[in-house]
Amino acid sequence: MNSHPRFQIDLAEEFPRLHHAPLVEAVLQINAPPLKPFQQSELKDLLSKRFEGYVVHDQLQLETGFRGAPGGNLEMHHKSQWDGYRLHSKDEKHICQWKKSSLVFSRLRPYETWNDLLNAAMPFWEAYREVGEPEIIEAIAVRFISQIPLRANEKPSKYVQQVPLPLKGLGLRADSFFHQDSIPLKGYPYELKLIRAMQPAAETTGSKSVLIVDIDVSTTMAVPFNQLPRTLDEMRYIKNKVFYTYMKDAEKRFQ
Repeated sequence: MNSHPRFQIDLAEEFPRLHHAPLVEAVLQINAPPLKPFQQSELKDLLSKRFEGYVVHDQLQLETGFRGAPGGNLEMHHKSQWDGYRLHSKDEKHICQWKKSSLVFSRLRPYETWNDLLNAAMPFWEAYREVGEPEIIEAIAVRFISQIPLRANEKPSKYVQQVPLPLKGLGLRADSFFHQDSIPLKGYPYELKLIRAMQPAAETTGSKSVLIVDIDVSTTMAVPFNQLPRTLDEMRYIKNKVFYTYMKDAEKRFQ
């Protein structure tokens, strides 16, 4: 007999808004290969005119490999090719990577609200769909990365429900760790990746360590255009449910 309740998406469930959320980056990625390949110069002109509040830069993809050389030796070679454009708002809080077959939009701290994120990202998606004319969305990913500074002698278990432990029996204490769980959501076309990590903090922060909680929700099947709003609502619910379940006293601690 299974004692664990089955996970269910309940869009009527409400979550509190955190005015001091520990989020350092919120990411929305839409993979949709265009039927019309993007033309580099024409696309740059369009982006510069349509998104005047953003600075547009070329984005290059670097490939490194080995090839044979005289004498039977191997030599390394590098090759770079255009991979779309990177746009950032003038306050550098919003970043859009317009790639050859996907659109990646990020909001850096301070995070505001889900609606603010969508309102900033969707004009780029509308332009991407208009220019590239993709037939379908192959995949969507929503990723929310939180960082919590830890003071000396402060344990991560103060903030989260479960902390990965080092090998039992060694009598050792982990000063850093990286742990990832990949969890298919039974009955739903989504997969959850929950990453927990602890690493030394930069000296300038005044903290000893930083706890990282990375919640990544992705689709496992293609998404028709008319299902995009519903899909995003469900992905928002999943990331919120995971966050408020895994974090201890989030509403009080980050309010």
